[in-house]
Amino acid sequence: MTDFREARAALWGFLVLGFFFCAVLGSGYVNPSDFWLLFRTYLGMGFALWFAVGIFATAGMLWKHRPEKGGTAPSPFVLIRGWFETQWDENRLTRTLWPPILFAMLLTSFNAFKQKILATQGFAFDPVFAEADRYLFFGEDGWRFFHDLFGSPTATGLIDASYHAWFVPMSVGVMVCAFLGASHYRLRTQYLLTYLFVWIGLGSVMAFLMPSAGPCFYNLLVSPQESYAEMMAVLNAHNAALEASGGHVQALSNMQGLLNAREADGLVIGGGISAMPSVHNGLSVLFAIAAFRFSRVAGYALSAYAVLIWVGSVYLGWHYGLDGIVSAVLVIGFWKLSGRLADAIARPVHPWSKLAAA
Repeated sequence: MTDFREARAALWGFLVLGFFFCAVLGSGYVNPSDFWLLFRTYLGMGFALWFAVGIFATAGMLWKHRPEKGGTAPSPFVLIRGWFETQWDENRLTRTLWPPILFAMLLTSFNAFKQKILATQGFAFDPVFAEADRYLFFGEDGWRFFHDLFGSPTATGLIDASYHAWFVPMSVGVMVCAFLGASHYRLRTQYLLTYLFVWIGLGSVMAFLMPSAGPCFYNLLVSPQESYAEMMAVLNAHNAALEASGGHVQALSNMQGLLNAREADGLVIGGGISAMPSVHNGLSVLFAIAAFRFSRVAGYALSAYAVLIWVGSVYLGWHYGLDGIVSAVLVIGFWKLSGRLADAIARPVHPWSKLAAA
């Protein structure tokens, strides 16, 4: 039986994303050949991740259907074929193919927007957010507050590794949506719509309205600031200490990469500079909210990770403290809105829908 909810949810998501995708491509700021090259790269990445998650899903199905002692193990090919037949019968692969396509279209559009359109705005709001940090952290800059609490090369290395591991849940979480069963329609739709709203509404529209570079780029892109020069000196000193034992601070390499991307003619994966609001922090909150739908343990674990991401974003100089707080509040709102939209999409819109579902 075809699940029309899935098709409608994918259609509405595609309309929102398609508008953003076409608006960025047709803005006049983006070279179309560079844009399509980046899209092909992300599309390949999306389906590679989809395939990897599929392997784990297959392993899970084999474990679930493992034979009793002395029985015969089920064929992986039979299980996979049965899974695809179910997807085709329920949704004609709509929910299965939509997540990797969403991933590719969204990240291509966002990267192009951030590098070529957002870059035209300058960074007028950094002084405002820097001052807000001093109110938030009892009269001192956020980076100094956390470094005074536990700053050390070891802490920097651990926070840096945790912060940059964020790419795994950011990408894998979307692909997991492709393998959730029909009973998870609402969760899948709510998650994917919120994911869209974070990248487009929070990371693009709001970033355009409140452009800021962040503490790590303040001296280079805004104006000289002794505190942030000291912050970069501390991070570089910690990096030197870590390099002595074979490690390094990935954030420093990534910061230099973003500066280099500003001078590039084409589009660079992960390029573009923007601090407020924080997509990093916003998606971390989304991971935690969604995890609670599976188990309290997973929810609390990812809530702790979201706090660590917020601390790390300030500690490493990527963000002001306010960036993550604003993002968290907005994501909670996006999640509630997406839940209502998922319910609305699920309701039949034509009398024949009831007959088709019978």
